[in-house]
Amino acid sequence: MPVPESSHALSNSDMYVAVHYSATDFLDVAETHLARREREANCILPLAQSYRDHEVGHELAPRQSKPLWEMARPLLYPEGRDDVEEHERVSEARQFWLTLWSTRSPVSESPVLDLVLSCTASHIDNLPIFLWSGHETHTLTKEFLEPRVTLLIQHLIELVPRERVFSVFASNFITKAFADIWSSRTGMQIVETPYYSAALTYVTRDILAEEDTARIPSLPPLPFVLRQAKREDIDAIATHCFDFAADSDFPIDKKGAEREAKHYVNNRQMWVCAVENSSGGSEIASIVAVTRNTRMNATITKVHTAAAHRKRGYAEALVRHVCEHLLYDEDIVRRHAIDYAGPYEAVALYVAHDNIAAATVYDRVGFAGLLGKKRPTGVEDVLELGFEGATKGYW
Repeated sequence: MPVPESSHALSNSDMYVAVHYSATDFLDVAETHLARREREANCILPLAQSYRDHEVGHELAPRQSKPLWEMARPLLYPEGRDDVEEHERVSEARQFWLTLWSTRSPVSESPVLDLVLSCTASHIDNLPIFLWSGHETHTLTKEFLEPRVTLLIQHLIELVPRERVFSVFASNFITKAFADIWSSRTGMQIVETPYYSAALTYVTRDILAEEDTARIPSLPPLPFVLRQAKREDIDAIATHCFDFAADSDFPIDKKGAEREAKHYVNNRQMWVCAVENSSGGSEIASIVAVTRNTRMNATITKVHTAAAHRKRGYAEALVRHVCEHLLYDEDIVRRHAIDYAGPYEAVALYVAHDNIAAATVYDRVGFAGLLGKKRPTGVEDVLELGFEGATKGYW
């Protein structure tokens, strides 16, 4: 089988890095691995699937029908291949993926996918460097990570200018390993305060909590409706997106906020809590976006309530309503799994460690392992570290 044009591989002893600048090529060799830990892969897998849809729709990268390992083998064991031209082509690409494989037994057996790195862009701007491992978090020791992350970074340095890497986001140990090595190799200093220090948590049908009617909000709620966003909501949602970003390390301008709002609404990814106002009309009090969904896991993001409507229970009501829809609605059709319909098995989200108000809301809805409660498998700490002098993107 010839080596796919969109990939090349470089090796170092028993570790191999393959470079993919086609989402189709990347998923052909990595999708089944990512799907085994799809919740933890929610920043990489869904976006790659979206790009593959685009590629296939435009006949940019036709699918291949060979077994995964047969397709991966030429990438991992190239014979006399000149990779200079491929490096030049990849460096001009807007996005690419790196997969790192290792062999722990004879070459005749399939290598293990240890790490995935994505350098991609959204409809708004460049995204952070996302990293994922198929191994359990407790196995990600310094001895395991250091040589592997070093090898990934050796290739990344060849593929992008150092200013492109404005931040890295992954589980704590992976992020710290990458940031330390990237900084020492490039001279890009780590931003002192993390951009994001959070927990990845989730809720399932088994633990989704009903509303506690005995709890009284500090402010009485106005009459409200929980629904999917409509086109006429775009301006109000754009204001929420702008305000949400203003409170983060990644502010966005008004045009960017409007583009983001249109994207969410047009793709049916936004839900709102609309309340009656004093003039008899309605306004959007709270929003929740449903993005980065895979076959069995949905992810909610962009949870925001307007300052004038806080402490009335709107965010909690909306998050619970959206989770109920995702976990119970039999009519849900997966965008990237058209052979499967029905509710998701879990809904995931990230919540910052210092955002006690948000963690309290999510805990009431039933999200696991928050507010000091025992953490089940699947709840883990994540970290985003930034780099001084880099050109910030947005996510």
